[in-house]
Amino acid sequence: MSEAPARPSTKQSVAAASREAFAAWIDEAPEGRVFGQVLIRRTSEGGYSLRQRDDAGAAKLVVNEEPREAREISKLTEWGEYRPLKSSPNLRRGWELHVKDARGLAVAMNYLYPAAQVHWYLYREGSLEVTSYRENAARQSGIYKRIQRLSDEGVQNAARACCEDVVCLKKALWNVDEGTPLAMDRGDGEIPCPEPCSVFVSFARRVRLFEREDRRDLDEIGLSPSEKEDLAALVEAASAGNVEYAREAEFEEPLNERRLRYRRLTLLPKLRSGRGPAGRPRD
Repeated sequence: MSEAPARPSTKQSVAAASREAFAAWIDEAPEGRVFGQVLIRRTSEGGYSLRQRDDAGAAKLVVNEEPREAREISKLTEWGEYRPLKSSPNLRRGWELHVKDARGLAVAMNYLYPAAQVHWYLYREGSLEVTSYRENAARQSGIYKRIQRLSDEGVQNAARACCEDVVCLKKALWNVDEGTPLAMDRGDGEIPCPEPCSVFVSFARRVRLFEREDRRDLDEIGLSPSEKEDLAALVEAASAGNVEYAREAEFEEPLNERRLRYRRLTLLPKLRSGRGPAGRPRD
């Protein structure tokens, strides 16, 4: 007796459904759709054209017909730096991909924005599972276990510094916990973010270190050692006319963009208040 054919797994079914739904969504828009920083358009041959959205009208692009070339396209910024977070708004320009069908489109998109197409589909279907910060933190171990003790204010400031559109194009769906929503601009992009990513977890760990400093290591004017380090690095770089951000996930560096965004939220109010430790006015 021959065996009955195996039923496709749920994972396979969702992947296939998301692939077809995404292609249909593109087909519905004669001018194409923007997903992250990628402009996707249906071609007259029945396939799809992908390019960086800022190259919408460009004529001289490097054209490739291999969907897996998207892996190389997404790997480095325009300046040759590694991109640890594919949803950062620093996708390089100058390329175009031609893919033959919905399957090729799905392959390319999964390299450009890993898992985003499936998350997009599940979100539209109302079945995307969302994990709060506290739930995510409870799963952490080792050096990242300390993020479990990050304050609600710390989570909020970290999210504003790390997750708004200027540094990440995903739309954050997760909250601090079940009863505490994120108080930030979640963005209008098409890519949903169902839980804190590894980059955010790493940044949260750094913010937790800042919080510990704020409680024990303030000097006579109310600044922590890392705050003074960041101010000194910024003044020195500005005076030399050479303010260059550290690499994207190098949160230990004073001139990291997300770290500076966090300082804007926490250090500037302290400097502008004119108050030292324990809220005492400075002479």
